[in-house]
Amino acid sequence: MASLNFSRALPTPAHPMASPGYGKRPAPGQSPRRRGDFAHLLKREAAVAAFIDCLPEGAAMDHKTLAKHIADYGQAAIRSALKALTNAGHLRRIKEQVVRDDGVRWVTRTYWSRTARSAAWWQEFCRSVRGVMLDAPDDAPDDAPATTEPAATEPAAVEPAPQRTTAYRTSPPSAVPTPG
Repeated sequence: MASLNFSRALPTPAHPMASPGYGKRPAPGQSPRRRGDFAHLLKREAAVAAFIDCLPEGAAMDHKTLAKHIADYGQAAIRSALKALTNAGHLRRIKEQVVRDDGVRWVTRTYWSRTARSAAWWQEFCRSVRGVMLDAPDDAPDDAPATTEPAATEPAAVEPAPQRTTAYRTSPPSAVPTPG
């Protein structure tokens, strides 16, 4: 009869991969992996960056998945670390336009760079990727049609002003707290 060794720890599951076409994507022109790649970061950010750097291309990079696999930090800490990595120039989430059989969609791609990059470098990289929505939310894609004639609009319906409650109307001005 075979005996099982129950005292051994269970193997940790492999880090999940994102849906095909999503997940970690390498930025071009990275330096080779070295021991002190993330020494300029705080301890938490350096630990998260080292973990992400070892992940294969296409690995899931959302804060929930990373928190499941990095035992020392929870979801909020991972979110903060990802934001700090973005500010440090290692991580960038870029909206790209994807044409599929069922139409055009905007998807978010995650690019990772072991080498810290400046904001100007990331902006230039964004311009090199076709169909990218730049960081500013009011930027339109390059192939968006330019409209020079104003769109015909119907007159907007006038909404009545919200009615104030009796308590609001009767409270003295001194009862309203002032920022101080």
